[in-house]
Amino acid sequence: MQGGPSSDPADAVEGSLFRITGTELAAADDYEVDDYARTEVVLRSGVTAWVYLEAPAGEGRAG
Repeated sequence: MQGGPSSDPADAVEGSLFRITGTELAAADDYEVDDYARTEVVLRSGVTAWVYLEAPAGEGRAG
């Protein structure tokens, strides 16, 4: 699977949403390997959140 959010509104992934600080987000970026990129998505609830998706070939983290 190539990284990127689905354009199909019926697609969903169950999970949990955490409210974290900028310091915690930076720590998460440091933890994730370059195979993943931080991507902003809009959840079904309308809330905007960061998720880590497979990075396109040759690209590292966002942020």
